[in-house]
Amino acid sequence: MSKKRIEWIDIAKAYGIIAVVIGHALASGTTTHIIYWWHMPLFFIIGGFFLKPIDATKLTEWKRFFNKRIHRDLLVYFIAGIGLITLYSILYNEDWQYLVNHLSRLMVGGRALNLYTSTFWFINVYLISIVAITLLISTVKSRWLQFAIVSGGLFLSTCYDKFDWLTFYNFKMMPWNLDIVLIAAFFTYIGYLFLHTDYSWIEKPRPITLLVTGMGILIAGYINGNFNFKFSMKSHMIDASLPKILLLATIPLVFSFGVFGLSYLTSRLSGSFILATIGQHTMIIMYLHNALLDIASMAGITNVATQVIIAVIVPMLITRIKQPVMQNRSLYLS
Repeated sequence: MSKKRIEWIDIAKAYGIIAVVIGHALASGTTTHIIYWWHMPLFFIIGGFFLKPIDATKLTEWKRFFNKRIHRDLLVYFIAGIGLITLYSILYNEDWQYLVNHLSRLMVGGRALNLYTSTFWFINVYLISIVAITLLISTVKSRWLQFAIVSGGLFLSTCYDKFDWLTFYNFKMMPWNLDIVLIAAFFTYIGYLFLHTDYSWIEKPRPITLLVTGMGILIAGYINGNFNFKFSMKSHMIDASLPKILLLATIPLVFSFGVFGLSYLTSRLSGSFILATIGQHTMIIMYLHNALLDIASMAGITNVATQVIIAVIVPMLITRIKQPVMQNRSLYLS
């Protein structure tokens, strides 16, 4: 990969994580609905960028894959979860029953995770998705068949409202939001397919113009009431006035690739290193931003812009302070 290409990927991650923070800082409304269309799909698409087939018949290959792509993220997931749940218990003077209850939720994951750990479902679904797509591209050689399989999974995900066969902590869900992998795997595979074909089209003016225009048309149509589309991956909420599969398979992709195009344009600006730096710290921002938004609110900071800046900048400062510990970033963010 060229240096410039890596830079625009980092910038895309920066746009994505800033959107995540804004989406959690704002009250629910039109802006948050539009943000939810694409911010999580974008990260799953990027997660697919760096996948590659392995020899699925060899246990040593899977061990290497686990050590390289799963082990560290899994370890950080539990360490960060324990730390943030403990922090919330201290700040709100919760009892031991609360602490034990929420620590046990880390094992179940998914929708059972809330408050400071509400975004941890992403790690659950991401890890399962990269395993699923690695298995798919390693055992199925035809890309048409690969695409048909993930598209079938996406269609299946639109055939029910929520998974209601199991209940954990009063949430009807599968452990680690396993059913959401039907959606996430589609976007992860699109990312893999994008990187392993001629991806240079995203750096050309005409595709970027078409994508950004498409984003504008979709936003205008939604605001004017021409269609309805509300999408939340964590809760498997897909509310659409048109066929769900049509909107789910198009709108997140239009916005995600539009952001990629805009990120490439941004990379050509002199100050692009600021966003690129934010993009290199996506994971720690993902982990800490909910706690920082709440602490800022407790401190009397009510301005949304200020809250967002704090939630983005403070994790980066923590990383710089703890550089020897944090320098080996998760591979899918590299």
